[in-house]
Amino acid sequence: MNKDIKYIYMVSDGTGETASKIVRAFLVQFKYTNLVRRKFIEIRSKEQIDKIIERAKQEKPLMVYTIAERELREYTKKLSDENGISTLDIFGYYLGKFEDFFHEEAMNESGLLHKISDKYFDKIKAIEYTVEHDDNRSSRRLDEADIILVGLSRTSKTPLSVYLAQEGYKVANFAVVKGEKLPDALYKIDQGKIVGLKIDPMRLYEIRQERAKKLHLSNSSYASLSKIYEEVEYADSLFRKNRKWLVIDVTNRSVEESASEIVSKLFSRKL
Repeated sequence: MNKDIKYIYMVSDGTGETASKIVRAFLVQFKYTNLVRRKFIEIRSKEQIDKIIERAKQEKPLMVYTIAERELREYTKKLSDENGISTLDIFGYYLGKFEDFFHEEAMNESGLLHKISDKYFDKIKAIEYTVEHDDNRSSRRLDEADIILVGLSRTSKTPLSVYLAQEGYKVANFAVVKGEKLPDALYKIDQGKIVGLKIDPMRLYEIRQERAKKLHLSNSSYASLSKIYEEVEYADSLFRKNRKWLVIDVTNRSVEESASEIVSKLFSRKL
């Protein structure tokens, strides 16, 4: 049985997850049981390193650290060496390899991985919002939407919404139905974020014919050509009436192409 306590310090300028995972990956190769792991996170100053080293002088740990800023990383190494503390500089070793490969110096900025995580969580929020506001489900919190799609049935409202949400945009969409009013809330928010989806009647007829076959709707007016012409004319008149809305033609266009045009015209940039 092991009697001597051994210490491993995980020191990070972020959450410490990278150092923790690396330590766990290697510890499975050893049977040493009398082990204490200490985690020090959000380490951004020399003063913080000084305090860690003071403790390390007594416990003589293996210090595994992930510090992106070069000056602080070098300070940690120098102080550790002076005090006989074993170190494993994860960032220093691997960044050096990448710098050699790219023939370029790394940015050496702290918190970049955390920024990526923030973007990830923003994307999740956008998807959650979009699911909640799909196909007339809700008109609550419309002011929070980045994009609001309005169009007839089978004009790719949901696929477009999902695609845009995956790019981080909060999207709501509403079906245009002749004889039915759109929600009052739609007219109370910034009209510049609303996008009308226009489509050629014959193309919509083809799409709905395919849909009707799948659903076995042989006698339904849903795929009636005359009904479709009426619906398209109604939608076009609605778009003409609301001149602040952006209107795009989705006829024979992929979701990616339509999404790119929407983002480009609403936000002056491409996906």
